[in-house]
Amino acid sequence: MKSKWMLILLAAVILNATVAGPTGAWKVVFSGDPRTGPKTVGSIILDLKVEGTVVTGKVRIGSWPGEAPITDGRVEDDHITFTATGHLGSTTGIPTCQFNVILRGGELSLTMTAIKNAGGPLAPGRDYHYVGGRTPDYSLAKLTPLPGTF
Repeated sequence: MKSKWMLILLAAVILNATVAGPTGAWKVVFSGDPRTGPKTVGSIILDLKVEGTVVTGKVRIGSWPGEAPITDGRVEDDHITFTATGHLGSTTGIPTCQFNVILRGGELSLTMTAIKNAGGPLAPGRDYHYVGGRTPDYSLAKLTPLPGTF
């Protein structure tokens, strides 16, 4: 009887993840060689909201460039694209990054490219690859906003 309830619980969790789609909190970590990755962006936290084919929300792009609203967000099947401009500047300015995301089951694979004001730890035109999954512990709504953020 106990295993029957465990199967029912597991089915409910899987169904909930499938119905929710990409909406929710996700955390990804850099999947390449740490010696060649961006020092300030070892992990990225996404707080996605999907309505139809439109994606909105926020993303925390490591410790620099920090929190940013999602703009130009689109979803088609398991592919999500959006841009985000951080709020913390540097000598090169505040970078804008392009994000390409593939969602397969509970795993999220993300490629980030600095497309404007790249520099410092984010080399211009270089793709950085991240992998991770859904995590309710990292919802940006629960995190303390950094000074000067939304």
